[in-house]
Amino acid sequence: MTSRLAPKPYEDLSPEQQAQFDRIAKSRKPRADGQFGGPFDPWLRSPEVAQRAMSLGNFVWERTAVGRRIVELAIIVTGRHWRSNVEWVAHAKMAAAEGVSEAVIQSVFDQAEPPADAPEDEKLTIAVCRALHETKDLPLPLYHQAVEQWGETGLMDIIQTIGFYTFVSMTLNTFNIPTAEGDPTPFPRDE
Repeated sequence: MTSRLAPKPYEDLSPEQQAQFDRIAKSRKPRADGQFGGPFDPWLRSPEVAQRAMSLGNFVWERTAVGRRIVELAIIVTGRHWRSNVEWVAHAKMAAAEGVSEAVIQSVFDQAEPPADAPEDEKLTIAVCRALHETKDLPLPLYHQAVEQWGETGLMDIIQTIGFYTFVSMTLNTFNIPTAEGDPTPFPRDE
């Protein structure tokens, strides 16, 4: 898979783009070719988008009320919904590292029901994310379960997470950003 985005050397970036490049480089090391990979290179094309996306992304990474395991699970449900290669490959590994079982991860990939013995909060996360992605709504019983499980703040954090990673997936898909060398491409697409 080849990116639709031509690499831009640092010296060819505008001063505003360079400022955002430097900001991103504080938390993510550029590759040997001077690019970041993921959604970061496309975001740099619009420096204000890069600035705002990094701020929102930092919130998702550092301060949600639901914890990393649930955040990573919500991200892979989103990545699977959008058939986003980079998002799926990167975050399936992170979900596993945070304690999501391979069986749950596989059920998300297969778009199947989670295993019966999966933790209840993971089953609920999958149901909430799928409902919002697939029906554009959250049925009242699921709403009540989610508020009981995470409170209104936690539910809002899940909504914000899948909204942000929808934006990430759209960016990655639009610019056909490839997975890292050696990583699989689970969702082939026309180049």
